[in-house]
Amino acid sequence: MNTESDILIIGGGAIALSIAVELRLRGATVTVLSRDFKSAAAHAAAGMLAPQAEGIPPGAMLDLCMRSRSMYPDWASKLEQLSGRSIGYWPNGILAPVYVSRNVSDAVVSKALPLESVAKSDESATTLHPSTQSSVVSTWLDKEAIHQIQPGLGAEVVGGWWYPEDGQVDNRALAQALWIAAQELGVTLKEGVAAEAIQQQNRRVTGVRTSAGDFRARHYVLATGAWSNELLPLPVHPKKGQMLSVSSPLVAGELRRVLYGEEIYIVPRRDGRIVIGATSEDVGFIPHNTPTGIKTLLERAIRLYPALKDFPIQEFWWGFRPATPDELPILGASSCENLTLATGHYRNGILLAPVTASVLADLIWQQKSDPLLEHFHYSRFYAGSRLVNATPKMLQLSRPTSSDLDQSSDLPADPLIIAGRTFKSRLMTGTGKYRSIEEMQQSVIASGCEIVTVAVRRVQTKAPGHEGLAEALDWTKIWMLPNTAGCKTAEEAIRVARLGREMAKLLGQEDNNFVKLEVIPDLKYLLPDPIGTLEAAEQLVKEGFAVLPYINADPLLAKRLEEVGCATVMPLGSPIGSGQGIKNEANIQIIIENAGIPVVVDAGLATPSEASQAMEMGADAVLINSAIAGAKNPAAMARAMSLGVQAGRLANLAGRIPVKVYASASSPLSGTISD
Repeated sequence: MNTESDILIIGGGAIALSIAVELRLRGATVTVLSRDFKSAAAHAAAGMLAPQAEGIPPGAMLDLCMRSRSMYPDWASKLEQLSGRSIGYWPNGILAPVYVSRNVSDAVVSKALPLESVAKSDESATTLHPSTQSSVVSTWLDKEAIHQIQPGLGAEVVGGWWYPEDGQVDNRALAQALWIAAQELGVTLKEGVAAEAIQQQNRRVTGVRTSAGDFRARHYVLATGAWSNELLPLPVHPKKGQMLSVSSPLVAGELRRVLYGEEIYIVPRRDGRIVIGATSEDVGFIPHNTPTGIKTLLERAIRLYPALKDFPIQEFWWGFRPATPDELPILGASSCENLTLATGHYRNGILLAPVTASVLADLIWQQKSDPLLEHFHYSRFYAGSRLVNATPKMLQLSRPTSSDLDQSSDLPADPLIIAGRTFKSRLMTGTGKYRSIEEMQQSVIASGCEIVTVAVRRVQTKAPGHEGLAEALDWTKIWMLPNTAGCKTAEEAIRVARLGREMAKLLGQEDNNFVKLEVIPDLKYLLPDPIGTLEAAEQLVKEGFAVLPYINADPLLAKRLEEVGCATVMPLGSPIGSGQGIKNEANIQIIIENAGIPVVVDAGLATPSEASQAMEMGADAVLINSAIAGAKNPAAMARAMSLGVQAGRLANLAGRIPVKVYASASSPLSGTISD
């Protein structure tokens, strides 16, 4: 166990280091875990401070950005004093050229200003940017004015906007200065340490498991950028950006300020370097520059500033920006009382570093919450947001009553107990393969099930049929069983299991540590990998999971999984979705007879009679998805499966008559009337 700090920050980019510096200045002891400092998004940015040039609409995001930009002069001076390094802060304004007059409304074009008005810089020289319509300071330049202000622009440029309060910073110099400042202040910097899991209990983080052991603190901050989703089920995904730089010849030093064009920006540095960016690609974490990406950037840049075609190329690089569905950051409290979120800054990480550090330091160290934070809370993606408004509303489940099932009140209570948790229903169902989410809702209700398995990966990617799943079912009455479907290796399954546990917590099941473990490298027959399953199960049990492993009907493997601490074993009846029924009855029977934990028959069951057969054999439960979802009437099939499971369980408890070689009359022979 590593030394405990007041604050443990997961992440080593500009946001993480800014928070670390601010908290240390306020007296906190701080540790920073950095997987790879050089891969942080800050190194791949251009360093623009451009809330106005980007056309951010009025609202909380613009307010946050404008406040952060106003903090930059003092913040830059503080960092430079602490680190002894210049960060290249240059508030020299930004030009946003446009190519065709239809990009600007007639009303605004009619206010086009001559060059003389720009020079005066009085109130009459300011107008509203057409995309924001707010009171930000900006000036419209007509064609003559913009070409005089910035010689060398492309002939297609017909005018543009001048934002005198925007600027830039050298992002790489900033990252280095932050690192050095943190060191000088006594922040403990752990470079090359990858966080693997955030350990939680009772809505508190108890530690962070890493490649270098476990770390603990009083409070934790998640600031891992594009990689945040690997530790918590947050809707943060990577947006790859390719960039390049050229060197400005001494004779051509006419590019005086940042050019923010249409899908391109050109950022001149005072040392003669010119940064050109950036693509925006949804390709996951696929690295490297591509010919198409660089070609696109060069074509757009040369169109805007033709002289670039003769400048020597200096460098190519790429990076991954942390994007969210609404392109706004995730800031503030999390579902754990001692974990703060600081991620999803997308294109504005450099710009928002000062304000993020300030408001989160207030929140963490002084328990003072800035009103702006409520607009960036993670919960906007899980309830009450436009991301879920179009999805079906949560259905309140009405469970079948004993009278519905015509059960005798004299029957003994027969609960299913898994990992200390009690369930009445012995039928588990799933959420996949339904034709609509409404059919899934109706089927879950009709089945009377209390455990529903959910594929974590499909929910995270919003796969068809899984959109709005959080709102579609009443998770106060249904126990979520996250599963690792789609994982080909033990490592993948372990990581997805951790995400599944966090997903359950976000739905209010704070103590849910269940996971249905699937490790399936075989894409044709979908047969589970016994070695990978055992390896993953051992690790997950150590991490406190209640593991329900999906396996071949292998009695030896089943016993070994029980020995390592699994909560159940789930042998397949036949291949997933095959509808073949139980093809390995003898092996399943051996597993049942030798098991000291519940046995759940999973996969291949197609009819209620097959579900009943599994229960008559002595199985503790069955999990059925394909047979219900693929039926002509899924809700009716779900009800039939429920009845089949109950019938099979009652039959097993009642005890069947022994099998005999000879017949045995059902009516007594004594006392019969004879001739």
